[in-house]
Amino acid sequence: MLGLRLAGFLVLVIVGATALLLSVVWGKEGFGREDLPLCLAGLAVLAGAGLLWWLLCRRLRPVASNGLLGAGLGVLFLPALLYAAFAVRTTINTVRGASLARRATITGFREAGIVWPGFRGPVGLWLELDLVVPARLEGNLLSPRLALGGPAGFTARDYFSTLFYGLEGRVLTEPLFPVPAGGSERSLAKGGPVHLSYRLYPGYVRQLEPGTRVCVDTVAIGRAHHDPDSPAESELAASWFFAGPGALTVDLSPILTAKLREQSRWARNVVALDSLLERLTPAALGAAGFSPCPGSGWPADQCWCRAAS
Repeated sequence: MLGLRLAGFLVLVIVGATALLLSVVWGKEGFGREDLPLCLAGLAVLAGAGLLWWLLCRRLRPVASNGLLGAGLGVLFLPALLYAAFAVRTTINTVRGASLARRATITGFREAGIVWPGFRGPVGLWLELDLVVPARLEGNLLSPRLALGGPAGFTARDYFSTLFYGLEGRVLTEPLFPVPAGGSERSLAKGGPVHLSYRLYPGYVRQLEPGTRVCVDTVAIGRAHHDPDSPAESELAASWFFAGPGALTVDLSPILTAKLREQSRWARNVVALDSLLERLTPAALGAAGFSPCPGSGWPADQCWCRAAS
């Protein structure tokens, strides 16, 4: 019986160490709502292992000492405590994030087309607004991504999804470089209204110097051209959110989508928006007086330049 219990204790050590390792990974890489099912499954495994250990120590004769029983349960206690903390914190922040999203408001909304010499129309969209989220939040407010969508619009989950990957050539967003003034991610730590300004360009634009240099992802452009045209009944919608520690997500997509559909002149003008999304493709850049120039070094990127006017 002692050998069986020693083998059982070794199994507990392996289970506890594995669970603890995963909790360390979550601590370093971040724990999101998508990890919650795995966390709950881990808690169930730890609880089951603890129950089996108790049965092994208390239901089989001779009864094991309290020290051996406690040692086995102690091996499971720390990872179980960490898993419970992750689960409770994430659940609380999910509820809190949904509550803040319902109470968030946008005022002072303004928009304008971004116009460059040599083009027949805007090459991007400038947005300015005041955001009020009734809390002081540590974390990052990501730049919005705009695209034509159905009546339901988009959510925060669409931001990094395969849906937006496929739509990349038909999305308006801030380019990766140069980093916008104030950073591409903004904080809400001060509380109260936050004045925000975004310069949004087609999603295939990787890098630009306004009016003189543009680097584009030709693969993303190719994906956009293989997709069917946007349905005429599509409307402009946004995916936009604030991300904080502990999987706190404040989904601001619905309020920005509502504001766009209420006030933006691009909201239902599918033809005009599709034309805007075509204006920084290589063919359009060449027609506007740009010439190929040294690339950014990223695969599939092409850079186009022209002298400052």
